[in-house]
This record gives sequence, structure tokens and C-alpha cells, in this order.
Amino acid sequence: MAKSEDNMGGIAEAIRQAALLAMRSLLNREELSVSAMEVLHTLSVEGPTRITTLCEAIHVSQPAMTQLIQRLERRTLVARVADPEDGRATIVSLTENARDLLHRLRNDDNEKLAALLATLSASDQEALRLAMHVAGPIIQRLNANAALLAQATTGAHPLKETQ
Repeated sequence: MAKSEDNMGGIAEAIRQAALLAMRSLLNREELSVSAMEVLHTLSVEGPTRITTLCEAIHVSQPAMTQLIQRLERRTLVARVADPEDGRATIVSLTENARDLLHRLRNDDNEKLAALLATLSASDQEALRLAMHVAGPIIQRLNANAALLAQATTGAHPLKETQ
């Protein structure tokens, strides 16, 4: 195996480990599915969004998204209104309850991660801080690129293109 392939394998493993850490520490809260959290996060970033656009962004069928939105609506986390430009379409937006929930979850996440980071030595904490200073923007670009690749393979349109 060539050296660059070894490096890519190491990077891929580090990303898998980071994803595993996030899943173990931060997901499956408040009895919300990963898809539900994706919808709430997307709405918090993008604002009111059509159901069809959410389907494309989250990669679920329209019937599945409609059921998910109904569940979130019953929990008063989203509200639906007819699209003023096309009455056949539905616009979904976050409620104040959802904003409060997301704020609380972010605070909970920060506390959990702070406790976890406190288990590291000071030198490891500093090394991680420096590494994330470099890796953070790259990870954001990888997320944007993943959305663009999904668009290319599914024909869906990403909500936002970033550079």
C-alpha cells in the first residue's frame, strides 16, 4: 500500500472515531431519531423550508418525511403552513419549543464534552485544540462536499453550497 493510501486510511479511521464519539455522546436524546435531529438542525440553519427540500437534504422519501414532520408537529417542535408561492407545497418551520430544545441540547452537549475533555491531560487538550483549529474548517468543507456528492448521485439540490 502506498504512503498516501496509508495516510488516507488513517484520516478515514480518525473521522470514523470522531463520528463514533459523537454518536455515543451526543445522539439519541429526548427520544428523537437521528433523522428528527437532522430536520431540526436543518431548519435551525436554513429557516422555513419545503418538505420536498427537507426530503432531499435528509435523504428520506416524502411519505417518511411527512410522517416525521407529523411526529415533530405533535411534539410542538415544528409548524407547517401552505407555501404562499405554491399552495400544494408545505413549508415547515421551527417552533419556539424546538429552539429552546436545541439550545438546551447544545448546552448539554457542551457540558458532556467538557467533562470528557477534562479526562485528557493538559498537553492532550492543547494538542486537540490546535488540531481542531486546523481540522474544524476542513470538516465543515467535507460536510458541504458530502451534500454536493449526494446531490450529484440523487439529483437532489443542496440547501446551501459552501466553498
